[in-house]
Amino acid sequence: MIGRVQERQTLLSAVKNRDSLLLLGPGGSGKTALVQGLPQTEGWEDARLYISNFESPHDLLVQIARGLLRSRHGTFCSRAKAGPDHEGWLSRQTSMHLKGLLWTALETEPRTLIVDGVNRAGHQAYRFLQHLYFVRGMAMIATARDHLHLGELGRLFWDPRTTLRLPPLSDDEALRLFETAADHFELRHLMLDEFRRKVLDSAEGNPGQIVEMCRLASNPQYVTGNYIKFALVRIDVMTKYLG
Repeated sequence: MIGRVQERQTLLSAVKNRDSLLLLGPGGSGKTALVQGLPQTEGWEDARLYISNFESPHDLLVQIARGLLRSRHGTFCSRAKAGPDHEGWLSRQTSMHLKGLLWTALETEPRTLIVDGVNRAGHQAYRFLQHLYFVRGMAMIATARDHLHLGELGRLFWDPRTTLRLPPLSDDEALRLFETAADHFELRHLMLDEFRRKVLDSAEGNPGQIVEMCRLASNPQYVTGNYIKFALVRIDVMTKYLG
């Protein structure tokens, strides 16, 4: 996590202390890398539920329920009686039934809920998560590009003291990340001087874009001889992060 040491420590502290936290930053700024890079030690993995890019209120409920089943959450499993076919059971559940099961289970055995990639959450998702947000022992870590993408969840994360904004990397950090990525993706046999300059100029300190451009450069379709076709690399990266 080059350039994200302080942010990682803040996130670790929030998870350890069961404090809620909002991570804001543009696509590629490192939000997902931070929450997915939390250590799998001290039983933290059993106390966390990771939800990614939920598409609807029902999808949110299903993802949480799936996480509780997989982690063998005692209260939820005993009440749900899902049997060995978890996916079959989930496909038959209504939102109302799941909502009641989840509220009861998490009030009894709280968890840290990580909601990654919030994209304009609506009122139903807000009301469900609002209930959990104030459950004793629960904590909520959410990530979004900005407050607009939070949608209704902005009503939960209104306090700037619970918001962590991910700034661009410094020039030195961006260069160090590029060199690390160039080694990782084995780019040293290619012409890197011009590519390095263009990557760093266009990424403007965005770590995800730097890594992704290096990753694409390792694909022969973006290379002619030992020359990297930067324009094609940049178009595909912009499509991924800005589209």
